[in-house]
Amino acid sequence: MAKIISILSNKGGDGKSTTCLNLAYGLAKAGKKVLLADNDPQSNSTSVLLGINKDLTAKSAELYLSEYSRFLAGCNDSFTAAFKALESFVNKNEFDLDIHDVIEGSCHVYDAIKPTKYENLDLLPSSHKLATTDLALKSKLAGALSALRRAFRAIESDYDYIIIDNQPFENSLTLNSLTACYKEGDLVIIPTKIDRGGLEGTYSTLNSCYSILNEEELAFDVKLLVTMQNRNGVDKAWIEALKDTFQDGMFDTVIRYQAKPICDSSLHQQTVLDRYPKEPVAGDYQAFVNEVMSNV
Repeated sequence: MAKIISILSNKGGDGKSTTCLNLAYGLAKAGKKVLLADNDPQSNSTSVLLGINKDLTAKSAELYLSEYSRFLAGCNDSFTAAFKALESFVNKNEFDLDIHDVIEGSCHVYDAIKPTKYENLDLLPSSHKLATTDLALKSKLAGALSALRRAFRAIESDYDYIIIDNQPFENSLTLNSLTACYKEGDLVIIPTKIDRGGLEGTYSTLNSCYSILNEEELAFDVKLLVTMQNRNGVDKAWIEALKDTFQDGMFDTVIRYQAKPICDSSLHQQTVLDRYPKEPVAGDYQAFVNEVMSNV
């Protein structure tokens, strides 16, 4: 059965999606069958793996105006027509179904999974519609926090790893991600940036993990991964302090801060390991991938 890994942080700006993408790519390149589940309505992982360009163009503005004219002819109310035209524009995707539909139970997970441009790596995509799913889950009294777990149980024999990317705050979607890690060997990885906000986010995420472990019959492990390390005495001192105290609850690997290859890879909708395999930060991510595989 697949090892389920949720990469989770109740704090933005810590390299969470970059870590997710490079872990999934590295495992797939090593010959493992991998599913990346994009559980974030910003859908950055989806854009990279499916090569979707979300940049606006003058042509897209023309298409929006064309839709507006069509709706205006039907309702003769300019504001309503503008709203409907905007709805039509933002809901246009290169896929019909995504994780939003899976979690809300309107489709089977098999129907939403897409192959990616990378061998051995599939994607359960996301879109902005996922932003409404939190409210939909909160309206359900039973099974609201286990929807993702139920979906994965239908496919976990098809993959070696299921990697979950998450949004940077706690809600019912991120709690679904935690409960999806239900068995021995499943893992929650917390990207940890060495600054005050990063440590606060790590504490908050650990608190979420312990709370759900106390409430649900789950058996996942938790490990911290230092990301975006700066080469200074403060970062070094804190990394040593965290490793001394968390011990086996931390990865040996530390991901350095190297902006150019990270930003350029994202711009070109590639992983760092794919576009810049010889850069030092790619070496860090490869060491991280190796460490994950060695912990199976």
